Amino acid sequence: MRVDLEDLAAGYEHRPTSASGVARARRAAVSAELGPGRVAIDIGGGRGGHAAAWVDTGAVALVVDPSAAMTSEAAGKPGVVAIRATAQDLPIKTGIASLAYFHLSIHYGDWRLAVDEALRVLHPGGECWIWTMGEDHHRASFLTRWFPSVGDIDAARFPPPQDVAAYLGQRGTVVTTGREVEHREMSAGSWRSAAKARFVSTLQLISKDELRSGLIAFDDTHPDPGEIVDYVLTFDWIRARR
Repeated sequence: MRVDLEDLAAGYEHRPTSASGVARARRAAVSAELGPGRVAIDIGGGRGGHAAAWVDTGAVALVVDPSAAMTSEAAGKPGVVAIRATAQDLPIKTGIASLAYFHLSIHYGDWRLAVDEALRVLHPGGECWIWTMGEDHHRASFLTRWFPSVGDIDAARFPPPQDVAAYLGQRGTVVTTGREVEHREMSAGSWRSAAKARFVSTLQLISKDELRSGLIAFDDTHPDPGEIVDYVLTFDWIRARR
């Protein structure tokens, strides 16, 4: 079963860019020394929430995403330019970008080709930032608690962060890695609505029965829709300077 990106775009109505996500994008902007005349590309950038954080640097803020709905939404953000394309075939000239950015998007398609393309479009000294998640997160995630097959599915979908870092090192870049934990809070009712709408792509890959039974179990545990639930996202980040 393949992920339907247009359905996922609808699910993203329940998944606004978090303040921590904006901070991550700005951190990359500072590291890559974005400024007027520079080019920054959010690869698999969806609705453009991260690219919008680069606009005030004066850089050209690009979103590349294969979804028509995602790029349409991104293009509506002031200062953001959106291009419909895949990470494996960027329609961008070689050596023009200061920043190539992946935020939970490196697992869509052949990640090695995506990395090769990201490095191709960077000028010497440009940076590739990748925010992803490792197997330990997937198997202990809040989603996996309610939908048990998610752990196995995501462990198979996401490349191990250490493999991505090693590959970047083999490509001649200077690599730095780290880990960051984000705590998010939502009302139980909001989280349930988001899960029902399959606000993350993996929920498209589980059965309807598993989705239904997981929502029932969630309701049994959190019957008050106004209750605040806290969940943890453990990110692995990789920065590679070309």
